[in-house]
Amino acid sequence: MVSGVQSGVQSKDAESAQRELDRVGGFSDGVFAVAITLLVLNIEVPRLNDDEKLTTALDDLVPDVTAYFIAFAVIGLFWYGHHKAWSRLRRTTPRLVWSNLLLLSLIALMPFTTALMGGYGDQPISIVIYAANVGLAALADSHVEKVAFDEGLAVPTSDAEWRAQLVTGRLRPAIFFASIPIAFLSPTLAQLSWLTLLLLPLVGRRLLGAHGDSP
Repeated sequence: MVSGVQSGVQSKDAESAQRELDRVGGFSDGVFAVAITLLVLNIEVPRLNDDEKLTTALDDLVPDVTAYFIAFAVIGLFWYGHHKAWSRLRRTTPRLVWSNLLLLSLIALMPFTTALMGGYGDQPISIVIYAANVGLAALADSHVEKVAFDEGLAVPTSDAEWRAQLVTGRLRPAIFFASIPIAFLSPTLAQLSWLTLLLLPLVGRRLLGAHGDSP
């Protein structure tokens, strides 16, 4: 009888934990969706003067369109990583929720910093502000994963996998913060330096492989 009661209590606790986890995850997905949708509002349909050609007006939109695709890819990668991490969680804690809210606040700021980069991409300060925004968001994202690991909220992973996540998680903000001084030399070069993010999955696989080869 007692074991049946305990089993019922544990079942209710598990259901409650899952509902809370689903609500926080759904809220997070909503913030990502709104932020990534707002990016397109930075691209305005040209209004032509009598003597102005549409092709000329479209050429003027190139910086905004470029910024849009950069920011879309960045937010998309943040969402994909967040989605994968959240799928491994079993429950939440207040510390995890507040850490997640910090991350979401920085994600929600990206449409504004993207608009600055699109409108003033030739000025280093616009690149600096965007890079700082994304770099801080990457730090917050890594902190969310660390909280989940430290508090035992996620499905256990191997030490090698956790080490790979930790290293790549630290490299992401490092790439954006390193681009800040580069922006004062060349805003375009600073943006091109962000392409090194594409190498991070390779770094993660190399770390897993190196650990697997060790005794």
